Amino acid sequence: MPLVKILAPLTGGTRDAIVLASAFAAAKPFNAHVVALFIRPDPTEAMPFFGEGVSGVVVQEIVDVAKEAADKAAEDARAALAIVAGEAGVTMTGKIEKRDTPTVSFHDTQGNFADQVTRSSRLSDLVVFGPLKEGDKPGIAEAFEAVLLETGRPVLLTTQIPSKEFARRVAIGWDGSTTSSHALTAALPYLEKADSIEILSIKRGSEEPKPCDEACEYLKLRGLASSARMIDAGQRSVGEVLLEAAVQGGAGLLVLGGYGHSRLREFFVGGVTKHVVNRGEIPLFLVH
Repeated sequence: MPLVKILAPLTGGTRDAIVLASAFAAAKPFNAHVVALFIRPDPTEAMPFFGEGVSGVVVQEIVDVAKEAADKAAEDARAALAIVAGEAGVTMTGKIEKRDTPTVSFHDTQGNFADQVTRSSRLSDLVVFGPLKEGDKPGIAEAFEAVLLETGRPVLLTTQIPSKEFARRVAIGWDGSTTSSHALTAALPYLEKADSIEILSIKRGSEEPKPCDEACEYLKLRGLASSARMIDAGQRSVGEVLLEAAVQGGAGLLVLGGYGHSRLREFFVGGVTKHVVNRGEIPLFLVH
């Protein structure tokens, strides 16, 4: 089933260009519509932190400053959208609609960032996030985790503007689990359009790697040719080894199954996040 709607949450910051370019690259194979969602923080959410003794004048000043900052961020997000859409040849529309070419519409709303992104992702085929960094604005990491863990929607996590080879060559991290199986089936729209598919299985320490035969057979039934490769990780991080192997294999997209909450935090907060943020050369297609 082709993708028809891709969600691109914007903040008005520098990462917006990466998020939009990645969303457009993901949309082009299907002429999908991209929803560029800008979320204004609700100033009233901060009021309880100031206590009951704050005067009405001070409260109004806080609200005015917050509105001014939000207006500036929204303006920056719109400007980034106009530039990136123009460079990608994506048509801007006033509403969500399907055409014979990729389209994008800008939506400006207010509320808690994580809540609004999670709500909007429920009826989206893919949600795109830029690099996750320490010290991010409130809600970005929370939105990423909530979308992945609560909605079941696929997430495209990118650290830089994808190359023109995006999803032409796809690598799949395989361990035989339900999550990796779910990731494989969720990525089928891209796998069906890929020039090559490589399934990566990791051997770590004395553990035996999971055979890839079942995955290869499943893809073959769908008319998709694939190859398999086993990598001995030794004592290195499985996530780091997968990323390295995918890049070395020339993949433009790495498909991975998300983990349970505690393992997900370990996966992204530990060395793998640092590796992706600092040297990430490939987008990650993640599914819980």
